[in-house]
Amino acid sequence: MKVLKTLAWIIGIILFIAIVLIFFAPTTMHVERSVEINAPATIVWNDIVKFEKFNGWNTWKQMDSTARFTITGEDGSIGAVDSWKGSKVGEGKLQHLAMDPYKSVTQKLTFITPFASESDVFFRLSEAAGKTKVTWGFDTHYDRPQNVMTLFMKGALEKDFDQGLNNLKSMAEAEVRGPNAPNGIDVTVKEMNFPATTYAAVRKTIPMNRITDYYRANLRTIYNAATAANLQPGVPCGIFFSWDRKLQTTDMAAAIPVPEGSKPAPGYEIITLPAAQAAYADYIGPYSKIANAHVAIKNFITDKGRTIVPPTIEMYVTDPGKEKDSSKWLTKVIYFMK
Repeated sequence: MKVLKTLAWIIGIILFIAIVLIFFAPTTMHVERSVEINAPATIVWNDIVKFEKFNGWNTWKQMDSTARFTITGEDGSIGAVDSWKGSKVGEGKLQHLAMDPYKSVTQKLTFITPFASESDVFFRLSEAAGKTKVTWGFDTHYDRPQNVMTLFMKGALEKDFDQGLNNLKSMAEAEVRGPNAPNGIDVTVKEMNFPATTYAAVRKTIPMNRITDYYRANLRTIYNAATAANLQPGVPCGIFFSWDRKLQTTDMAAAIPVPEGSKPAPGYEIITLPAAQAAYADYIGPYSKIANAHVAIKNFITDKGRTIVPPTIEMYVTDPGKEKDSSKWLTKVIYFMK
């Protein structure tokens, strides 16, 4: 009987503590962690919004080797979804709801198993002097009695966020350094006297994520039309006149150099760029990391106290159709300056 009374007291105390925790534990939880990254926002942004990149640095994928991740929608754009299912991390999905390019991302996190819940997730970015501060935040609500979990989860989530942001820092800073360059951007910037150049081109304002499709749709057409006009087409180029970061669009031309005095014809217009002072870099590597060259050239021009003058040119010297190894692709990136 004494044992039963003692057991009843213990159970009573446990129930009392549980009731106290249920009624006094918060029903909301906010987690927010930050890191400073030695990389421009243009590079860090891509590592955050591209789920393919995100899955390379967030800690949850690393803690469950059985997890399978599936990306639906256009990766890196509003509406894209990153879904997962694993024995340790359960089942859930993360969806992009809103983006202010290079400044903020709003997401919705949905857990299906081991318990159903929805949470708000956000990233905030601010760049200064070539460094980017990233803040990663999380807000959720738990009804009673599930709210007791907030007392135990917050510390673990803060640890996961800190580790993830440190992984992001390592990834972005490695991308700035570039391939095979442990101690700096693997891009040499030089000055040049850019000669007046005539291009057969198709110019249009397009979404930034459609640039590859735009080249694919137009460069071959321009080349064939210029050849039919008895011109001698040169190296394919992209000419970028402006970027709208908020709308994520660019005013650009798919272009091919042609002889001076060439006339417009069906399939292309003529664009002539005058002779000018320029800074350039011969970038070798995949197009996905060409931001390394842009960053290096911008820094070069700024350090010299000069001003960038649009447009910017990318000359695709290596034909990917002939050279399959993207680590060998040569692209000449040119910025005009005054």
